[in-house]
Amino acid sequence: MLERGQRRRLWLSVVLPFGLALIVVAAFIGIALSLRSPAQVAIMSNSLLTLLVLCPSVIVMFPIVVLCIALVALMSRWPDRTRSPLRRIEGWTAMLEAKSETWLGRIDEEVLNWAVRLAPMRQLLGAFDPPEDSIADEGEE
Repeated sequence: MLERGQRRRLWLSVVLPFGLALIVVAAFIGIALSLRSPAQVAIMSNSLLTLLVLCPSVIVMFPIVVLCIALVALMSRWPDRTRSPLRRIEGWTAMLEAKSETWLGRIDEEVLNWAVRLAPMRQLLGAFDPPEDSIADEGEE
């Protein structure tokens, strides 16, 4: 059996809020049933939605919001600490860009040199192709 103090805490922390919530919901339902206009019913339903859904979600989300605000406040200190590493990364990427530009320039020159050297071979590669007249005749059939 529960002690008197435990029963009182149970009553105050569980039963009383549950009973008050039931009374509030019953009052809202009674008011909504007694209203004639759809606009009045909409106002009551919006109030009930706010009371039963949005208020508990605000209470649950409060620690997350406080954590996000604290993180934003802490992030205001970061630009000073990240400035030098970002500058190093910026210099490194500029160096890599310059190196890749030179490598790509060399590759481009080699490709052009090979294309000039192999240009006479294109005529040999086309020697075994059928004449263009026979290709056109086959397409018409």
